[in-house]
Amino acid sequence: MENEIYEEYLSAREEGNVNSLNFNEDEFECLIDKLIEEGREEEVLQVSQIAFERYPYSSLLLARFCDTLILMGNPDKALDILDEYAESFKTESAINMLFARANIAKKQYVRARDYFYKALEFSQIISDSMESTCALAQDCIDVGNYTEALYYLQKASTLAPLPYEYNNDFAFCYDKLDEPEKSLEYYNKYLDSNPFNDTVWFNTGTVLARLKDFDKAIEAFEYSIALNSSNSSSLYNLAVVYMNLQRYREAADTFAEFVKVDADVLGKLGLGESYIRLERFDEAISVFDQIIASGESTWEGECGIDAVKAIIFCRNGGIEEFKKLFLKLLDSGTAWLAVVYDMLPFLQGENWFLEFLQSIKK
Repeated sequence: MENEIYEEYLSAREEGNVNSLNFNEDEFECLIDKLIEEGREEEVLQVSQIAFERYPYSSLLLARFCDTLILMGNPDKALDILDEYAESFKTESAINMLFARANIAKKQYVRARDYFYKALEFSQIISDSMESTCALAQDCIDVGNYTEALYYLQKASTLAPLPYEYNNDFAFCYDKLDEPEKSLEYYNKYLDSNPFNDTVWFNTGTVLARLKDFDKAIEAFEYSIALNSSNSSSLYNLAVVYMNLQRYREAADTFAEFVKVDADVLGKLGLGESYIRLERFDEAISVFDQIIASGESTWEGECGIDAVKAIIFCRNGGIEEFKKLFLKLLDSGTAWLAVVYDMLPFLQGENWFLEFLQSIKK
């Protein structure tokens, strides 16, 4: 049945006669579902509009049409249509939920809640209400209102037990609201039910790092990588934690793994810096040469090489060459000057260096 409907639609589209489709309500719904499944949004909108024009008093087709408008970023048109038929469908829970969704898209949160309460009042199936309420929470996340998203998630949890996956949404919202402890609580709840999601382990690691619980953050990133060795985000963040802990050998090894799976120049720059910290200067220069040759971040690559040369010149008594490179790095506005300082701690006790700084200040 579905294939026959779809084939008829494809033929009509090929002939430019989509407007002539003469399906019944169920057949239109079947076709819309198929187009949604294939991610063909423009065609979903076109067919939804045709279907609703054929059956203007079908609440299901009205919902399909307006839902598509909202998803495609046109909540104003959705509200215009919903308002036109509001009296006919005022006791329909799904239509009131659509009013709420459209108002969230317009960031009119008080009005959205009014329609949400109406939807609950007329709802017949609690599990459907729970899912619709979670959808409102996702809409709030999409527009960046995480407090409002938590409101709907908490409301949904009072309607029916939430699947464990929604712990990730709770955690994400709390993280965005700068409540890392609450965020961690919900990530842990998720992992208690499903410890095999590498992305959630990565998210957990980032929260733990923010809380400065670095040992557990490392453990979380390592779990993520064990589940997915190509998770570049976990590799990069693990390397950064090692750098912050001055565990440079482990940082270098991890950055080296990162650059195998991700072309992001930040990984190569991190690898170059970790080699500098380990005083593996030839390897650092080799990495920076690769960056320059690729054209990804030529200026950063050149500054990395200047940092290496500055360290070597200073240690070998090449004071004038060091000063020139120091000034160049100072003008660059990059962080490489801090690396040079860290590698040359004795500078703080050198009179010539203090006089040099005074001359720069003047």
